[in-house]
Amino acid sequence: MDFSAVQKPVRRELNAVEQHLRDLFHTPVPILNRVGGHVLAGGGKKFRPTLLLLVARLKGEPSPHAVLCAAVVEMVHAAALVHDDSVDKSLLRRGLPTVNGLWTDEMAIIMGDYLYAQAMSALVGAKLDMPMQVMARVVTEMSCGEALEFELAHSGDVAEEQYFAMVHAKTASLIGAACEIGAGLNGGAHNPARRKRYREFGEKVGVAFQIVDDLLDYLGEPEVTGKPVAADLADGKMTLPLIAALRQASERDARRLRIMLKRRRWAPGQWEALRTLVERTGGFDYARARAEALADEARALLLADPVAPARRALSMAVDYAVRRNH
Repeated sequence: MDFSAVQKPVRRELNAVEQHLRDLFHTPVPILNRVGGHVLAGGGKKFRPTLLLLVARLKGEPSPHAVLCAAVVEMVHAAALVHDDSVDKSLLRRGLPTVNGLWTDEMAIIMGDYLYAQAMSALVGAKLDMPMQVMARVVTEMSCGEALEFELAHSGDVAEEQYFAMVHAKTASLIGAACEIGAGLNGGAHNPARRKRYREFGEKVGVAFQIVDDLLDYLGEPEVTGKPVAADLADGKMTLPLIAALRQASERDARRLRIMLKRRRWAPGQWEALRTLVERTGGFDYARARAEALADEARALLLADPVAPARRALSMAVDYAVRRNH
């Protein structure tokens, strides 16, 4: 699915977000400018800023404050990715070298910290209390999600409830925050029910988005996804297809899966054997069904708003989250 169709109603505002990001990434320190330039060059589809701006557009023209908030959300996302790559010792992100790969883990930590601080400073400078409160909450949640992922790594006994708690905090919380902020702008700051509805919308989309990432770790093509196959598994991450496969497998197949999970490197034949086993035990089907169910729940939350280009684009964004190939 072409994500540019989703972005069409807010294309002008997204161009302004790009300029805000260039301004916010600029520092008086040359090395930070070089590292920041590399992070900006990595691009990305601006999924979270797009959702924020589309939700804001449901109540009229997105304001300059909406553009600034969208840039802040993208900065926080970039900071999380820079730190995440350092923790995971990842050398590629979207097919490009990571900050820790090109420089060092120390530089990645410094860059991520700078981006977090600069994002919060931008909200304080604009006196945007509601977005600041939302982002302060969500950065805390994201940190807890990272810690939970670390705690659960290399464990063969992760319960589905633990997985969803981790995904909600680490990934879905920021997407939910973007949608909540969008709903709180254009006069919506004092409408807690609407803010809550769009926060829930974003969180459901975010969990579905992560489940699809889990599937792509097994089924995606590296030249499309921009990262090697089995990257999550090599880091010891217990993703939903594997959790479901272990629960649904026969005793014999579950024993085989647990033996396979002890590997840190995968020959092509070994990897294909694992994929076949997860497929046969229903792990992929279960994960796909959960993602689609969450997508249906998210679409239902849009029905309270009148049909408009922005609402149609939000529904298309849900489709993109669960049907993309990278």
